[in-house]
Amino acid sequence: MRSVPRIKPTRLLRPGAAGSLRPWVWGAVLSLGLHFLLMAPRQKPAQPVQAHAPAIKLSLPSGAAAAAAAAAAAAAPELPKTTERATTAAAAKPAPVKQQIEKPFVAPPLPEAVASDLPASTAVAVAVAPAVDWRYLLLQNDARGQARLSWQPGGAVYTLRLERELEGRPLPGSNSQGRLDTQGLSPERFTQQRPGRQGQAPRDAAATNFRQGERQDQISFSASAEQVPMPGGVQDRISWWLQLAAIVAATPQQFVPGRELRMMVVGLRGEAREWVFEVLDRQDLALPVGPIPQAVHLRRAALGPYSGEIELWLDPARHHLPVRLLVKLPDERDWELQLLDEGLPQP
Repeated sequence: MRSVPRIKPTRLLRPGAAGSLRPWVWGAVLSLGLHFLLMAPRQKPAQPVQAHAPAIKLSLPSGAAAAAAAAAAAAAPELPKTTERATTAAAAKPAPVKQQIEKPFVAPPLPEAVASDLPASTAVAVAVAPAVDWRYLLLQNDARGQARLSWQPGGAVYTLRLERELEGRPLPGSNSQGRLDTQGLSPERFTQQRPGRQGQAPRDAAATNFRQGERQDQISFSASAEQVPMPGGVQDRISWWLQLAAIVAATPQQFVPGRELRMMVVGLRGEAREWVFEVLDRQDLALPVGPIPQAVHLRRAALGPYSGEIELWLDPARHHLPVRLLVKLPDERDWELQLLDEGLPQP
């Protein structure tokens, strides 16, 4: 059997062998390095840093979300108004509403006034005229007649009556009764009377009652069961004559041309409407009672197509009571009163 020769390790370390192995070793090392470089993953180039970091959405419970939102809103710095965030916040947040605080009503000082037969505690807002019993000349179209105005204040109550006749024929009359207080006349009952037949007394045709209740004041009517709220200071179809005179007489210097005076008056159909009287220029009048200088001229415009215009003249020398009254109706049934005398002859 043929033996295989043994090779000793020391033969690889001989100088001649080292020189023959060096090129192979360097080739293997170079090959492995190139292979590593080709197989390694490529790194992406560095991205520029963004000015604003992306928002982070958190999924929190409803209570935690609200608390976190409130904390973030409190800690967030105030942004300029020109940024989108500021614009969105301003649109989302409603503008503050200014509460209108009503100022307490303070009544102006009441003018000094002297009222006939009124307690001193009530004679502060108006100057009510003393009792009168006047006759007027009544003119209606081409017909002539007379009217009688009887005003009787007594203590804290009053009675007021207007009677008319045209060419000897009685016309419906008006009667008002009520109380006197710091506001002047407060009607309680108004009646319109039809003339009675020959030898008979007049009878009431319609009545308006001004009722003061515990909860609300009401106006009721004899012709129906309807009741309407009663405005403060309301007047009936005849009491406004004396109420207007009492208001102007209290502060006559205030009623210059261009000034307005307003009051509530119950109409023929029961409705309470505001009457606006405009103060016109003062005029000198020539009436059957005599000349009246510088009468206060007032006018109330028509309230509608079925309402007429009213003009009246108040005499400063006669407690500003009306000495002339002109009612212009749309159906040409105008009528006028002119003061004839200041007292009826005694029977």
